[in-house]
Amino acid sequence: MELRNIPIAQLHGAEYNPRVQLQPGMPGYDRLKRSIDEFGLVQPIVWNEQTGNVVGGHQRLTVLKNEGHETVDVMVVSLDESREKALNVALNNSQIGGDWDAEKLLSLVQELHELPDFDETLTGFDVDDVRDLLLLPDPDWKPEPKTDEAPGLVRVTLEIATESWTEVQPAIDRLVQQWGLRAHVKTE
Repeated sequence: MELRNIPIAQLHGAEYNPRVQLQPGMPGYDRLKRSIDEFGLVQPIVWNEQTGNVVGGHQRLTVLKNEGHETVDVMVVSLDESREKALNVALNNSQIGGDWDAEKLLSLVQELHELPDFDETLTGFDVDDVRDLLLLPDPDWKPEPKTDEAPGLVRVTLEIATESWTEVQPAIDRLVQQWGLRAHVKTE
């Protein structure tokens, strides 16, 4: 493998790429663009010189094209089409590389959140994500009028002894992260 700077026009997105194509205005696109603007392209695009296909980095390539870049650094591989496809899936497979260590993630985001004049959304999490990760109260939250039913929602109330909270919190954090839940924590 070698790192090469080549014209973007020479790169072809793989038609078989199973990832949803990001478009401007989509939250994922905007977060990726912001990350590239802030940190540069720190993960090179993977390009197969045998087929001319992008193997990994389709989303980054889209952002760079839309920003008017004419060349890009690529990691060059030389693979037949079946191995190229396998690498494409491997590079995009969330089961490769492991999950978050919820406690370390929480600690790291908390540390960044507490820094003066630091924008923790540079992590790729938006303000709501950070607030949910850190179980911070929503400053705009207003109690909803009491109703017997909340359409489309199941509300679960857990009561945890104060002395058990620090032990239970990481498990709840993992559950919230895994399922994209909203958690409202109130101490009494």
